[in-house]
Amino acid sequence: MGKKYIRVIFIIFIVISLWGKAYSQNSYKPINRISRLENLKLTSGSSFLPVSIAAASIFYIINPIILYENKKLFAGITKEFSIGFGKLGEHRFGAEYSFILGGNVKHHLRFSYKYDMLLKDNIKPSHMFQSTSVISLGAGYFTDYNANGVFPEVTYGYSIRNHKLLFYPHVKLRYTYVFGKDKINKTDISFGIIFGIANPFIDVNIRRDN
Repeated sequence: MGKKYIRVIFIIFIVISLWGKAYSQNSYKPINRISRLENLKLTSGSSFLPVSIAAASIFYIINPIILYENKKLFAGITKEFSIGFGKLGEHRFGAEYSFILGGNVKHHLRFSYKYDMLLKDNIKPSHMFQSTSVISLGAGYFTDYNANGVFPEVTYGYSIRNHKLLFYPHVKLRYTYVFGKDKINKTDISFGIIFGIANPFIDVNIRRDN
């Protein structure tokens, strides 16, 4: 009987040892997989950051525009600069220059007024940057140095602003009515980043009441 019990204990010991070894190997693999995934995330994240900065810089400098005119589509580049007034710079005057690739007239110049409807509540003037989704409604004057016109526009985007500066990634849709019988109206859509300043001649009081 003693030999039998010793044999059983020995077999149990071997089984436990083999099971523990297998468990340690199986538990080690997920750790390796997790570490590999973490390394992959770190590598992809570190490589993704310069690409994001480069893309943001390009869209900040150059804003693509697509123009529909006389049943034809034209591509180009455009850039808008705005000056805002009000506590959050929500009343803006903008100047925009567009260069159209193709078509009879390549140079467009626009001056406009627009109002930013901030879709986030309780935003107050601050030194700190605050972000919110925005819908902007506007209208303005158009010239291509050959004909003049007027236009309404609507813009949707995500503004990052404080009491003095505005960065506004956006998509803008616009219809331009050109004066004159033989002139052709235009529809365009553009996207990119608008840069603006707010209250250049006004010192906004951003102190909080205790």
